[in-house]
Amino acid sequence: MARPRSRDPAGRADVRLPTGAGDVRADGGARDRDELPGGPALRSPGSAGEAAMRSRYLAQALMPLRLVLRDRLALTGLVILVAVIVMAVGAPLVATHDPRAIIERSEGSWMTYEPDGWRLGEAIGEEPLYAIAARGNEAIAVGAAGLVVRRSDGAWEQRERVTDTTLTAVALVGDGAVAVGRGGVVVWYGAGAAHAASLGSADLNAVAGVEDGGAVLVVGAGEAVWYVSLAALEDGATELDERAVALASPVGRGMALNALATDVDGSAIIVGERGLALRWAADGSAGALTQVMLPTFRDFNGIDVDAGGRALIVGERGTLLRREGVDAPWVEDPTPDTRALRGAWIGPEREAFAVGRNGVALRFDGEAWQRDATGTERHFLDVAMVGDSAIAVGSDPFVDKLAPPSRQHWFGTDHLGRDLYSQNVYGSRIALLVGFLGASLVVLIGTNVGLFAGYYRGRTDSILMRIVDVMYGIPFEPFAMILVLLFDPSLMIVILAISLLTWRTVARLIRSQVLSLAERPFVKAARVAGASDLRIIYLHIAPNVLPLVFLELAIILGASIIAEATLSFLGLGPPQSISWGGILHNARLSGAWRTAWWWNLPPGAFIMITVMAVFFISRALEVIANPRLRGR
Repeated sequence: MARPRSRDPAGRADVRLPTGAGDVRADGGARDRDELPGGPALRSPGSAGEAAMRSRYLAQALMPLRLVLRDRLALTGLVILVAVIVMAVGAPLVATHDPRAIIERSEGSWMTYEPDGWRLGEAIGEEPLYAIAARGNEAIAVGAAGLVVRRSDGAWEQRERVTDTTLTAVALVGDGAVAVGRGGVVVWYGAGAAHAASLGSADLNAVAGVEDGGAVLVVGAGEAVWYVSLAALEDGATELDERAVALASPVGRGMALNALATDVDGSAIIVGERGLALRWAADGSAGALTQVMLPTFRDFNGIDVDAGGRALIVGERGTLLRREGVDAPWVEDPTPDTRALRGAWIGPEREAFAVGRNGVALRFDGEAWQRDATGTERHFLDVAMVGDSAIAVGSDPFVDKLAPPSRQHWFGTDHLGRDLYSQNVYGSRIALLVGFLGASLVVLIGTNVGLFAGYYRGRTDSILMRIVDVMYGIPFEPFAMILVLLFDPSLMIVILAISLLTWRTVARLIRSQVLSLAERPFVKAARVAGASDLRIIYLHIAPNVLPLVFLELAIILGASIIAEATLSFLGLGPPQSISWGGILHNARLSGAWRTAWWWNLPPGAFIMITVMAVFFISRALEVIANPRLRGR
């Protein structure tokens, strides 16, 4: 069939070229055609052909998305990956705690000593307990925010709160109980009534009944000592300082008095900071104070005296002062623990208990002090004998270490008391950042190397492929270790370790495709039209390998996440960053990874699920590289 001719302004006919090369004018420009064999058409600028070519490139770019949406597993993987991305981006909103914050916890902790050792009881509310007093089988304990609980018939029951001030000490006096606390608050619990009153403004630390329950002594900060009659308490007076007597300390150095106990002769022993000890003795009115010299100048925190005159004082650094009788000297016993002791109890059968910080519980068996295992590191502040069992109460805020999953900590806590759920949420950021950035660099390097090697061939191809062969011979982990030794551990080092080695496979795959594409007619037509090599590579060849690039991006994304987790698990990751591999690394270093399953399981599950989601996506994209799967 004859081809139409056209004439230029001079009347000369256009020169026809062979149809195999495409329609090209004598001036080097290409005629409009819908599509040259094997590739996009070359079109004049601004023509409708350029719009068609852009549409075709867009369709090729969207091909991976269409393949994913058609595959159920790939669609599931896409949903999971999007969910992980949303979690990483919204980590400050999704996390329940600061991932680096050490979690401290307060609650009404108590434990009881039984024949087989100490047993931690179920917490009594969320406020810590500070003191306990007992008589027979009944006990009363007080704590923060005005908490008052009474134990009867083996069960704890909360009493009405008449104040929201922290109560630090309690004593059973007459038919009721007297509690004292911060800011000079005094609470009276009688048979049928309870009320709060004020006794000055100093913090009150201890209270004890004197004169057979007809009055109480109250001590506190600044060497404050008050004598208060029981009648004033029962009358419901709100300003007790107007009806109480303030006693002057013979020392007068403003030190805190922390504890007191009534002695068998009717007097009272008061102890406090820096070894300060005072004795109160009745003198027909409010009594008088004299100083007592003790064999140490450490801070005293607790004291107890039994009915036979045996006494025990405890204090900082495991201080234990014991007295065998009213006229016996005070002796400092060797201690099996040097942490601060807060509460003391001593009995007539040469048995004694002392409790303190970090779950310390000491027991005197008549010969020496022994440290008992409590199975907890909570702080216990006081101890008393309730019936035949010793009960210790606490606690100050304690670090919630290695706590199993709960409503407060969904994934539990680690060995430092940090919330593991929040760490796993923030760990997704590093995983995805390294995954996407590392995969992007790998694809960028590998694609360009493959394009140039496949297009130029010859010496360029040989040099680039020999570099690829060398890269295949370098093991990943030792290479990363060398980078860490040469440079400080950082996120960039991890990304470089991944991207500098794993581009080799991408380069080979892209090169093999370019070797075929470079011989296609549309590439030859572009050369004839005068297009530069870079224009041919990036405008004509690169769009045709774009689907394969997306396939490799999906595959390498999962490999990069695994590589980052591996490096972080080995301790080669950024030290200050939180990642899934870093969480596993900390679990291994702590030694608790065998028992604290909640520490290992979540980061491992996140790594597995994320990589599996990426695999499902790459499985759908495999159709791009393997046309035989398209029929399936």
